[in-house]
Amino acid sequence: MNDFAAPSTVKVTRDEDALVLHWGNGQESAFPHYWLRENAPENRHPETGQKLASFLDRQDELSPWSVCIEYDETLVISWAGLREVSRFSLDELRSATLMIESPELALAAD
Repeated sequence: MNDFAAPSTVKVTRDEDALVLHWGNGQESAFPHYWLRENAPENRHPETGQKLASFLDRQDELSPWSVCIEYDETLVISWAGLREVSRFSLDELRSATLMIESPELALAAD
């Protein structure tokens, strides 16, 4: 069992370049805006999961217009200057945090 809090206690705040999820148990996970855009479900191939676009070179252009966590445990991001909305399940973001924080998995992914 992991140490992350129940989704109902998760809060989100915005930094200049990232969204920070506060899991309710003192742990925090920062997700850069460009990472969220690249890894949004609409920017991944539905069968392979491969990234369809890279936003690393456009980091300065990426900024959330609004951010909320919906009742169904979904992080919803409306992007400034775009007519696009990205949706992430908190479970997916929790898993991404665990992968990022595990040195063994990070090395295996390279």
